[in-house]
Amino acid sequence: MRTICTRITEEEKPQLNKYGTFSHTLREAMKLYLNTKKTEKVLSNLGELQEKNPAKTSTKEIVRLIMEDRRR
Repeated sequence: MRTICTRITEEEKPQLNKYGTFSHTLREAMKLYLNTKKTEKVLSNLGELQEKNPAKTSTKEIVRLIMEDRRR
């Protein structure tokens, strides 16, 4: 297991203590950071795919189709 050193100020210590031990709080923060980065990458890839293959029906077309279906 790797060791990570961090520097925190005296003002940050009580703030971190509110959420548990330093190691637990920092571990959770790293998990949150990594999940956020992973999500950003996935959403970026999704945006690129949508640009390459745009949906063939727009929102207005979907609404029009629903209205036509209800009229039947």
